[in-house]
Amino acid sequence: MSTTDALTALNIIVAIIGVLFVMFAAYEVFSLRQLKKDFHLFRSELAAEHYKHQQAAHKIIASYGIKDPSSRITLITQAVSIDPSVYNGFNSLGYAFIESGDLLKATDAFQKAIQYHPEDKAGYFDLAFAYLQLEDKNLCKQYLLKAIEIDPSSKDDIDTDTRFSSII
Repeated sequence: MSTTDALTALNIIVAIIGVLFVMFAAYEVFSLRQLKKDFHLFRSELAAEHYKHQQAAHKIIASYGIKDPSSRITLITQAVSIDPSVYNGFNSLGYAFIESGDLLKATDAFQKAIQYHPEDKAGYFDLAFAYLQLEDKNLCKQYLLKAIEIDPSSKDDIDTDTRFSSII
């Protein structure tokens, strides 16, 4: 192989490497553009979720000032239909149902509170209270024990909560 042939082969290899770098750069530019689009879409979706959450939270907070249980139930139901995971949504709905005298709907609401926030002891306490109202001490105790399982500090809460003094 002559020097000319070697230089020609080297030039071809360098040209191929150059073309590969250009193709890689074009791919990266395309990927970055797609990533930018995906980021903007994610940002928009996150902003929409945040807005829905704020709407629901404001309705829950507003419900605290409403005396009539039926009106409170309507407002809280609107809130949880906007964002079922809104903090204290189903707990508040459950207490509104208790106040209206519908203990079965209260237990359903507290079950949903637990479903959306399984690591929050409040849902278990609330469900235990609803079962206590239904005079089902076994289920009441079961949910109090579940609260302790979720958060051991619940034992202290149970000891100081006079609602559960007949259970302990």
